[in-house]
Amino acid sequence: MRTALTAVLAGTSMLAQAASLSGSFTADDYATVYLSTDLVADASEIISDKQTTWGGTQTFSGVALTPGQNYYLLVLARNVFSGPAMFVGDFALTGDGFRFSNGGQALLTNTTNWTVNESGFGAAGQTPVSLGTNASLQIWGARPAISGDAEAVWAYYADWANGYNGPAYFVTQITAVPEPAAFAMFAAGLGVLGTIARRRRV
Repeated sequence: MRTALTAVLAGTSMLAQAASLSGSFTADDYATVYLSTDLVADASEIISDKQTTWGGTQTFSGVALTPGQNYYLLVLARNVFSGPAMFVGDFALTGDGFRFSNGGQALLTNTTNWTVNESGFGAAGQTPVSLGTNASLQIWGARPAISGDAEAVWAYYADWANGYNGPAYFVTQITAVPEPAAFAMFAAGLGVLGTIARRRRV
């Protein structure tokens, strides 16, 4: 019986696809991107403090995700030259084992699936302010390699008159979900184990 259960679990794990995170983003003026299992500690830096000026888009790919582990995608954006400020991005997951907070495997910056505050990732999150979609950004123009539907967001409305030299801490979640094929195999395996147990009792 124990051998059969081990075989079921091993077969289930073999079906799991390697999962990873990728993204394209820009921020006015700097950004550091983290992947973390905790809002306070244990953050792995993905891209460090890259200046993303008017024409620049930063990208990353192949960031491995551990099956069954929930994550936070964290972005520390810093406005250091006054004037307007924004963060805009386009992120994607591969593999069937994870979903963004919108329930899908693709996520754009928006005011629904992200929170932001000005004091730290662990602080209470607030709804970001949208400065418009990437396709219609009047100040910056459309950022290359980012969906036109992605919204440029910040912690408050930061135009030339209301610029602020400071940070904005953006947070969204990545949740582990059962992979359909693995779940089906596990359920089938449990059925087989139940049949074996019943036959042994007869």
